[in-house]
Amino acid sequence: MSNFLEIVNLILGSKITTFSSLKEFLAKNVSAKISKQELDILFKLIKRLYWGIFSDLNFDDYTELWKLLVIPDQKYPSLYGDIKKSIIIPNLYISLLDIHGYTAFCQKTRKNINSLHRLDRFVESTIKSTTKKYGVISRRERGDEVILVGADPVDIINATFDVVNLFSKSIKLSNVENGEEPFLPPFEISGGIVGGYSTTPLIISESGDVQGILMNLASRLQSRANSISPSKTKIVIDQSTYHKFLNSTKPRTNFVKTIKFLFNGEIEFKGGKLKVYEIYYRENENYKDYISQHVKKLTEAISRNEWQTNVISILADLGILVSDNMSKFSKSVEIYYDGEMRIFEVDNQFLSNTFMKIKYALSNSRDYKFVVEKMSLLVELLDRIDEFDQIVKDYLKVIYREFRKIFHEYEKLLLFHVKHTPLDFIDSSDFDIMNKFDSYKAAYSSVLDKIHSAPKSIQKRAIIMTRALNNVKNQIDFSIYSGKK
Repeated sequence: MSNFLEIVNLILGSKITTFSSLKEFLAKNVSAKISKQELDILFKLIKRLYWGIFSDLNFDDYTELWKLLVIPDQKYPSLYGDIKKSIIIPNLYISLLDIHGYTAFCQKTRKNINSLHRLDRFVESTIKSTTKKYGVISRRERGDEVILVGADPVDIINATFDVVNLFSKSIKLSNVENGEEPFLPPFEISGGIVGGYSTTPLIISESGDVQGILMNLASRLQSRANSISPSKTKIVIDQSTYHKFLNSTKPRTNFVKTIKFLFNGEIEFKGGKLKVYEIYYRENENYKDYISQHVKKLTEAISRNEWQTNVISILADLGILVSDNMSKFSKSVEIYYDGEMRIFEVDNQFLSNTFMKIKYALSNSRDYKFVVEKMSLLVELLDRIDEFDQIVKDYLKVIYREFRKIFHEYEKLLLFHVKHTPLDFIDSSDFDIMNKFDSYKAAYSSVLDKIHSAPKSIQKRAIIMTRALNNVKNQIDFSIYSGKK
């Protein structure tokens, strides 16, 4: 027993951190006799301390992951081995999940430490047992974050949605003591799944943490999922996982058989771009069945630089289709528009009509100024409407930003041509107005500057500012927000 305890202390003291170093120690110290049972315990201790998320990894439950991640012992390849620390794995998938509201629930429970610990143990063990049946290993990190690692796209998606569905309903907790929460409430989840690359480096730190490109991409996709649906469950996957999932012959769960995919286009993240698909399955998302081809056509038009007509025309079609088919909503939105604060009553019909006006202004009259103005209005309004489809909002915002650059250049060229050949555009009386406006514009701007800065009106301006503040102070609600909604 003394030999066994000595080795335990060496492992605890980080003198022995791998199974191979344990074997070397035993080979050098022939007097250190240990049994097969003790060897199993020592190996489990090494895994627990130095394998991190993979501490539960074993050949029987996670066969495919074991073959990918472990350098097996030559004598007992399915029993012992060393976790690979820096590797390139061709078929590895990571699902990063964020549990909405879990932190708030824990804060509510924090006064009862026993209840909090019981809850943590329940969540940890339940997630592990839920994913294990698919050969997917899991670990909860930092309370509301869950990492899943698997060797097959169907397995990782099956496991992900089993976790999603586990948390989607209230769970009755067993052996609850007085004062403890008897139920785990429903939680929404945002998640990103990535993998299946042929040359993707994975780094497992000395403490067993997973690092590298896959983790970074999964984190980006999880953030994307949260932006698409801030308050409801949403899972987003990369193109590689999507194609590998479609081509896999592994059995899908009944729920996963019902999920559908919508191409979001190529999304830019810090450090690169990724083609992204969102998964949808709720009844109120059925309108997405109709828009996949429009998104594809839009991305193709952008790639071909068809900005003069096709890009905005297809965007308008997409906006009309979504407005007409998504769940009905109505919201009062106050924005600064056309020189004053205005309240717009925004609903599906209002948005559909506005997109329609953009389409006709472009195709019928080439009124690019009207197009830019209406796109600007839509960007401002939709930025305040969480209910509206995020894909349309994202494409609208970026297309407006880029088309505005084109429009500014167009406007300069247009005015140049008007000055040189005015009668091609306007009659003589209109041209006189333009000349007078140009002559007065600089003087008017100078007068405005004096109004805002003249020393003699300092006190008057201060009084007017006080009145202005009093008029709108009930509308001011300042807060710095970070994190999930």
